[in-house]
Amino acid sequence: MCVYVSCLAALLMLLPVVSPLHAKAKDEPGHVEGPLCRFVRAAASELQLEETVRARLQEGEVFPTLDLNARSPFLWEKSSLPNNSNIRADRELFESSLIDWLYFEDLARQQQVIIRGLLSRCGSRRDEPSVPASVFGQLNASQRGTFVAITHAMLNTSLVDREHGKELGDAFQLIEELLDIQGENLELPSDHQFQLIVRLAPGALQKLERSVDFARGENHVFHKAYPISFRQFRRIGSHGQEAGLHISLAPDRRLAEIHIDYRFGLLHLEPANSDVRAPGNHQRHVDRWPKVKFAARLVRVRRAVLQ
Repeated sequence: MCVYVSCLAALLMLLPVVSPLHAKAKDEPGHVEGPLCRFVRAAASELQLEETVRARLQEGEVFPTLDLNARSPFLWEKSSLPNNSNIRADRELFESSLIDWLYFEDLARQQQVIIRGLLSRCGSRRDEPSVPASVFGQLNASQRGTFVAITHAMLNTSLVDREHGKELGDAFQLIEELLDIQGENLELPSDHQFQLIVRLAPGALQKLERSVDFARGENHVFHKAYPISFRQFRRIGSHGQEAGLHISLAPDRRLAEIHIDYRFGLLHLEPANSDVRAPGNHQRHVDRWPKVKFAARLVRVRRAVLQ
């Protein structure tokens, strides 16, 4: 009996020591690369989607970036539909794709490049054109939605020098390489879901510090492993300014977490705050970043419009 009590007491004494170590390992930025790379290598060797991908790539000509702005001459010249119905239909096509984007060839060129870079970084030895598309298609819906929403927002967020008004490029140029895509995971807290883990390009910190639309702060409760915070300006109840990027840097100033804040108050603390698929979030996204550009094959756009 004495031995049992002694062992129990020893275990209770060790608990405070073990728990912090576990938490530290979970939050350590250097531990984020493994899971995604394991998935990428497995997905690259999976032939399940390759025939479909190959057929889609050969189906028609891949056109350059298609501008879905209402004033786009491309749409007015290529369309045979009256009034603005084709524009509305194309917009609906984009918005539905933003939530559950499956097709790699419809991503913007910059988005495709970062996915190809992920395959290279993770050591995939296959270089067929269909492999990146197959890997992207095997991501789950929440990962695709997270990747597309964040990168789309960054592509359409200009960094402007607060002192001189000079453009410093778009926010997407802050990314050097993608390390992880964290989608929905009910076993993890909200600040470990619906975000990208990236390595920032040299000079990214300086650009963020100079940008007029980003305010520097500190993360004290959430994203504690990434304490340096840059939040894009947003305002509750203001049309087009409710959604905003939040970029958090690790102490090394190169690793970063990136997510989108769509909600305010207590709702900001829930995982749905950064899930573009959650009710209302998608509309806030489109309101904030209405400039819609993505690579598309004309044959597919027309088919979707005419249906």
